[in-house]
Amino acid sequence: MNNHFIYTLLIIMFCVSLTNCTKENKDMQIETGETIKKVIEEAYINGIHSTQDENLVKNGFHKDFNMLVLQDNNIDKVDVDEWLKRIEKMKMDNPELWKAKTTYKFILVDATGNSAVAKLDVYKGQTHFSTDYMLLYKFEEGWKIVSKIFNIPQD
Repeated sequence: MNNHFIYTLLIIMFCVSLTNCTKENKDMQIETGETIKKVIEEAYINGIHSTQDENLVKNGFHKDFNMLVLQDNNIDKVDVDEWLKRIEKMKMDNPELWKAKTTYKFILVDATGNSAVAKLDVYKGQTHFSTDYMLLYKFEEGWKIVSKIFNIPQD
């Protein structure tokens, strides 16, 4: 009877510790997801879409970042500096669109270890501007966006 009590107590202690580990893991995933969202909000939404502030952009994008652009059945690799130049041209070509307020909605944020993916829809005013897929790695200094692919909705 005494052994039965000890085994039962050990099983209960194991279950409680397992529950605590699962809760801690879930809390850590939520914290990681929020951190990833913050990097994307600051560097991409504010840095690229709102202000084109190079400091904001470079704080959240890795120096070896490439946006992969599908064009004419080929892939064009665009670094941050080239991307900012392209945005300046887009702003001149369509100033009203770029004056509109940028809003966004995260569809997915998923992280495993030091790698993550985020999917978000970006709007300029009422216009669905793009659906973006961001890839991130966690470096010693924190999460950085390392690559992006996107889809421009066709109306």
